[in-house]
Amino acid sequence: MAKSLDAVAIKEVSQVLGEYTTGSELTKIFSRLDYFDHDAVARNLKLSTKWRRIENTLLHECTNRKSSKPVFSLCQQILNPASFIKTPGLWSNARQELNGILLFYGYQLNDLGKIELTETVESFSEAQRRLLSFEKKISLYDIHPEIEKYCREELFSENYFHAILESSKGILDRVRCISESDKDGSTLINEVFIVKRPIVLIKGNMLSSLTELSEYNGLKSLLNTIVYMYRNPKAHEPKLYNQSSETDALTAFTLMSLAHRILDNCINVRDLS
Repeated sequence: MAKSLDAVAIKEVSQVLGEYTTGSELTKIFSRLDYFDHDAVARNLKLSTKWRRIENTLLHECTNRKSSKPVFSLCQQILNPASFIKTPGLWSNARQELNGILLFYGYQLNDLGKIELTETVESFSEAQRRLLSFEKKISLYDIHPEIEKYCREELFSENYFHAILESSKGILDRVRCISESDKDGSTLINEVFIVKRPIVLIKGNMLSSLTELSEYNGLKSLLNTIVYMYRNPKAHEPKLYNQSSETDALTAFTLMSLAHRILDNCINVRDLS
């Protein structure tokens, strides 16, 4: 259950917000929100830092209104995503820092830049787990760099469906690059991975034993699985994975990462003739 922000939370939020605005911007924002501004009324006694100025204002507004809403309104003003469009890494850091405080009170700043209710965390470890972005989580799995190459923007916004879709397209682009074929989907895979007249082979695999044949056909099956599960489905059609599931997304990227690693060792045998 969400709870009101106390003086400790307001101080910590103020310290975060102070890092992402300027004194002149604060003056404009306080005026726009019709907030008390100590520095605007004090002639000779300016507050020493931006965050103390923010803290002073928020304590005044929250006390007078008997609500935490003044804090949320200021957060949404200062951490407006549009202001960070050229510095996405800065936006991610700001959001993470703020949510590291708000989660303990049952709130979070979402990707739209709006404060919303969320499940309250009770422990430091739980907060750390919740704050770890999906992009950082997949880095723990040693995901192949080609994955991020094709879906950097989607990963950053944690748009799992489109990140998976773009990554699957990247797999096919690599196969086309190696094979010099212009086909797509399963047609491409089935054309270039043919045991009797292969276009693409795994280095060192001469298809001369059952083990080598199994390895080769395993790669072909893996690539076709990626096509059927992740490349072909449309957003409005039923899928074999949950497009909002972080676990399903990690499974998809793990499979595609394995495919990329094997493709790293693949060659076009027709180029050798």
